[in-house]
Amino acid sequence: MSEELTPVDVDTDFILTVMHRLSTATGTRLAVNELNMYFIKKNRSDVLKAAKLMDLNLIFDCLNTADILLIRDVCALLRTVLSVLQSNDVFNKYSVSIERSIRHPDDTVKSTVLSLLEKLLADDNNVDIQVDLACTIIDCLTNSDMSISYNAVKCVKHFRSGEILSSTSIISKLETIMAINTKIRTRVYDILIHWAKSVDALALISSKGLFSNLVTDIKYPDVIMQVVTVQMLIPLSITEYGFDYLDSLGIISGLYHLLSSSPIELDNPSVVILNPIVLDFFIQITQVRPFFIFTSYPKVFVVIYEMLKEEDDSLLGVAINAITNLASSWECKMLLDNPTASVILNYEDGDQLDMWSIFMIELSRIASSTKTELKAGAIQAITNIIQVET
Repeated sequence: MSEELTPVDVDTDFILTVMHRLSTATGTRLAVNELNMYFIKKNRSDVLKAAKLMDLNLIFDCLNTADILLIRDVCALLRTVLSVLQSNDVFNKYSVSIERSIRHPDDTVKSTVLSLLEKLLADDNNVDIQVDLACTIIDCLTNSDMSISYNAVKCVKHFRSGEILSSTSIISKLETIMAINTKIRTRVYDILIHWAKSVDALALISSKGLFSNLVTDIKYPDVIMQVVTVQMLIPLSITEYGFDYLDSLGIISGLYHLLSSSPIELDNPSVVILNPIVLDFFIQITQVRPFFIFTSYPKVFVVIYEMLKEEDDSLLGVAINAITNLASSWECKMLLDNPTASVILNYEDGDQLDMWSIFMIELSRIASSTKTELKAGAIQAITNIIQVET
């Protein structure tokens, strides 16, 4: 049974003595180790009291070494003290040291500091971030180490978009790194699309031309990059202003042309990867503006129907999931309860059936087949279709 920690007074003399030793570079490794050991038995309140007595610039200075063990110990110490401080205090007092640490040649230092900054900004992003520091963090988006670039993306997402997008230096930095390659540009898109949840931010992004390569990138021959880009666009596409903006760029029609419905196309490996993502893109939009998709982009429903007739379990699963999502919207239910579906879907039976009836014929076949793993999904889709709004 672990012993419960009890609050104790902070040893002010010890903290000040260690800070003095660090300021004179006397026994740096020992001083850092002593601080780490000291904090092990302290609760959060005591760590905070001690941290306020410390000049963390001296701790950051300890990273100016090739001693890997010391670097690891300093990173551990930073994780302890930065986790208890307010974001304003950290950015106001230590921005220069933070920026220098992010430029450190050791990737562990970069990843550690970026992770800590992300947590601080997640708690409170109402801070003034110096332009130099912002540009240094943005530079990390180009890093080949995924933990560094991933933490940099999370950090930048927390920046106040209005201020960032109004800085000439930061816009120039974003433009520079976006020109490097598609992978890095995709990371920037992730951030921009997150900011674009605000109408004002989207207007700024558009006016700066930061989405100028978006149409080209969606047509990029690397199907994985296409998939990632399309997935990121979904949250923007389901907002009215976001949809209108993407439509004005020709992205909606461009993606529509990427949708494949013929059996021959559905056998293409690239189509197998991309088609479900593009279909989901349109399904999400259909749930918020069904009439527009039904009248302007009817192939969406043809793709679902053709997938339902495939033998490939993954394609069947995508179609079943799409129908389940559509049937969760009462507006979609009412709209697709329309006998013109027989024409849209090229349904060969003589009866003029609505779209739900046609889908249910195929779903019933799947539910009664030997495809055990798909039965539950097919039954759930049927349940959603016949369920009456209460």
